[in-house]
Amino acid sequence: MKKLVHIVLVVIVLSLTLVNTAFASPGDPAGSCAPGFELHHFMDHEGDPMHTHIGVNRDLNGDGYICVKPLSPTTHLHIDNSLPLW
Repeated sequence: MKKLVHIVLVVIVLSLTLVNTAFASPGDPAGSCAPGFELHHFMDHEGDPMHTHIGVNRDLNGDGYICVKPLSPTTHLHIDNSLPLW
């Protein structure tokens, strides 16, 4: 019984260390935007002190893209690109 527990623990540890997580490759959006929104790279909107960003402050689906809708010259709305690709 003790040997079986050791084998199970070794299998669990190896499976956790050797399994890779699948991420969306850079340049491939995982979703599209609603009408009126434009698809932008997420990092293009970081650290701009002259703009006010409303909405999400991170890329929720991890593909590197968000949807942006300008509301005024200095304010724009951010949502994640979560609509299915057509």
